[in-house]
Amino acid sequence: VAPDLRSRSYTITAEVDIPPEGAEGVLIAHGDATSGYSLFVRDGRLVHDLNIGGSHQLVESNRPVPIGPSTLRFAMRRTERPGAAPLGVGTLLINGEPVGEIRTENIFFLMVSWSGLDIGLDRGTTVSDYDRTGRMMGPFTFTGTLSKVTVDLADDQNLDHEASATNEVTRD
Repeated sequence: VAPDLRSRSYTITAEVDIPPEGAEGVLIAHGDATSGYSLFVRDGRLVHDLNIGGSHQLVESNRPVPIGPSTLRFAMRRTERPGAAPLGVGTLLINGEPVGEIRTENIFFLMVSWSGLDIGLDRGTTVSDYDRTGRMMGPFTFTGTLSKVTVDLADDQNLDHEASATNEVTRD
């Protein structure tokens, strides 16, 4: 069970507390090395990886996550294009302040991943290359305090139902 992010706007919010020595690790990850998304802290910065078919689109905060309690967020805004797949604008926010943005022509359209959803770590083959070795190994467990992760889905989802149905039948 995971939120249906296909072809829609959404927001991922994580409530964290970073200890004085700092913290790193996965806040939320859905998918695996072939497809998915992950929001995590690495080298003191907030990072989001949008992995579409193994093609990684990363955005990293332009400043570190502060020590103490913080609200970390990734907001994807979907925009329609007549006759084409939708575009996306993803924004990283720390305590409500924008700290990074990515514009993409490649958002989740037919599916996200058949692999599971993880909170606080990423099991199996990972969504992102957390240690930058190319091994795609986890679990990259979050080392601070993670109180809550919330995914809010907008009501702007617009699916190609025929293509989605074909994709589901192929999976079965």
